[in-house]
Parts: sequence; C-alpha cells; structure tokens
Amino acid sequence: MIEWVIGGLILGTITGLMPGIHPNLIAVVLAGIFTDSTILIFTTAVTHTFLNSIPTTYLSIPDAETALSLHPSQEYAKKGRAHEAVILTIIGSLIALVLMVILSPLLLKIIKPLFKTISTAIPSLLILTATFLIIRQKSKLMAAGIFLLSGLLGIIALNTTISEPLTPLFTGLFAIPSIIISSNEKTSKQKLTGPKLTKGSFKTILKSLPFGSFFSFLPAVGPAQAIVVQQQFTKKKSKKDFLILTGCLNTINIIFSLIMLIELNKARNGAIAVIRDQGFINIPQLSSLFYISLILTLPCTLIGIGSSRLFLKLKNKINPKTLNNSIICLLIIIVFLLSSTKGILILIIASVIGYLPYRYNISKTTLMGSLMIPTIINYLH
Repeated sequence: MIEWVIGGLILGTITGLMPGIHPNLIAVVLAGIFTDSTILIFTTAVTHTFLNSIPTTYLSIPDAETALSLHPSQEYAKKGRAHEAVILTIIGSLIALVLMVILSPLLLKIIKPLFKTISTAIPSLLILTATFLIIRQKSKLMAAGIFLLSGLLGIIALNTTISEPLTPLFTGLFAIPSIIISSNEKTSKQKLTGPKLTKGSFKTILKSLPFGSFFSFLPAVGPAQAIVVQQQFTKKKSKKDFLILTGCLNTINIIFSLIMLIELNKARNGAIAVIRDQGFINIPQLSSLFYISLILTLPCTLIGIGSSRLFLKLKNKINPKTLNNSIICLLIIIVFLLSSTKGILILIIASVIGYLPYRYNISKTTLMGSLMIPTIINYLH
C-alpha cells in the first residue's frame, strides 16, 4: 500500500504544480494501466487539493477550483506575501481534511435521508445567489450584463467538443486579464511571512464543513460555486478567510465524494468517478481511504510549504514583466495543446469579458455566471 501512497503524492504534486494537468486526466490514465488503482488515484486527488493554489498565487494560473482565489492571492503577492496566501489555503485543506475524516461516521449515517431533499433546493439557491451577487454591486446593470455574458460563454464552452473546456474559459476570464493588469502595477519582493490566524479564521473553517458537504451532494456544482454562495451569506468578508475557505471547500469536495461513493454509489468528483467505473467497489478498501487521508496530512502540508518556498525564490529571481509575458505565452500554448483552435477562440472572448470587471469596478465573482448559469439550466431541465 505504501508504494501507492508515495506514487499518489508524487503524481498529486505534479498535477498541483503544473498548469493544465488535472488529476482527473491522470486518473483515467492510471485506470488504463492498473487493474485496481483506487489508492493511487485517491492519493493523487487529495494531494492536488493541497498544492493547486501555488500556481494560482505565484503564476496567476487558476483552475476551476481556485479561480475565485486568484484576485485575493494576487493582492497578497503584490505586498510580497504570496507564501502567506499559499499557507492559508493549505491550512484550510489540512483542518478540513482532519475534521471531515473525524465526522465521516456521522456523515455516512445521515447522507441517504438528506440526499433527495437537498438536491431539489439547488436551482432556487443558485438563482437567489446570483440575484444577491448582482444587487450588491454599485452598477447593477453592468454586473448583470457581465454575469449573463460569462454565462452565455460558459454554455457555449461546455457544449463544445473540446476535451478541456474549462481551461480556456477560466484562463481567459480570470488569468489573462489579471496578469495584464498586474503588469502595470508594482509588486513587492516576496518574503517568507506566515499568517496570523484569528477566531474568525477557525469559524470560517467550521462553517465551510456543512456548507461544503451540502454542495458536494450536487452534480455540476463544485467548490467555486460553493464559495460564491457562502460569500453571499458572510457578513464580514476578508481575503484571509476567503483563501482559507478555498482550501477548505477544495478538499471537502474530495472527501465527501468518497462518502457518497460508499453510501450512494454516486461519484461527485472526476477522480472518484474513475474509481467507481473500475468496477472494484470494495467497501472496506474504500473505508480505509479515510485513514490514508490522515496519513497524507503531514506529507501534503510539508510538500506544499516546500513547493511554495521554491516558487518564491524563483519569482524573486525573474523580472516581473518577463515572468508575466512568459506566463501568458505558456497559457496560450497549454490552451492550444488541450483545446486546439476552438479553445483559443474561447480564450480570446473570455479574456475580453474577464477585463470588464476591472474596467467597471465590478466584483470578479460576477464572472462565475460562466458556471452558475449552465448549472441552473442543467437543473431546470
């Protein structure tokens, strides 16, 4: 078993730190090579959630789970506190993982009776969230326009034949505009600063457990949408708590998906779906993954901290404009390799839409219409 855990740590580190390589893709490859790769796939997926904030923070390259944390991460990076931003997401992942494993016996007992009730509430909740999101903006008409435009592009992107539609979509909406804007802003030299946690930070983590579990019930609703909704019901919003929340919900999604597989034979996560589709649903083995999760907490945390230190040193050595231009070129290459010319077209349109919140001083969360509108339509149909 230990060799599978070590292998998963290595693969999860690769997927977490290298843009464009998703653990779901690795899971499919592993399933084609090994007869039963359950432990290897699961370990890869968990490790990934501890590390995928690093390219988001240092390189401004988000994925579907970390897109909304891009702006607060960059705010930290501008002040030379990128390492601190990464540590906050790791803390969120670490504490959420431990608490979810502790609560797993209770969750296994209550999941079946709750499933049908909760799944019917999501369209109304998302519509309510979208309304809150728009009416809280100064320019409500512009906010509604950006939300609808991103939603229309999301519908188009998700219905194309390209294999990774979220890559050009999120790269354009969040990464490219952010990099271009930051190129004209002064960034401090990165320092090894650590976060100062408050009682409010731990409250954020505790609140994320039921909230993240609630959303993990639902197909087509991931951590990004959960963050949008939870933020609408949070009175005091801070960048620190937002980053902790991102780490929490990212990891909760994996653990709760495992719980759903055990009790409902449903997969809420791509990697967990591959485990199910292998056809080796062994309940004792799946249950042992909870203990493996606890084993992963220390190495994942250490790898995350070490990787962040490495990225920090590299970022300080490279000229900011050279780095930004190189990242944009890298993103274009990744999009082309994964999504061909259709992906490049989506990238260009998404970049234009992604610039609008900066131009009109609108919250970047309005860009989550790209996932929320397709999700609402999916449920209404």
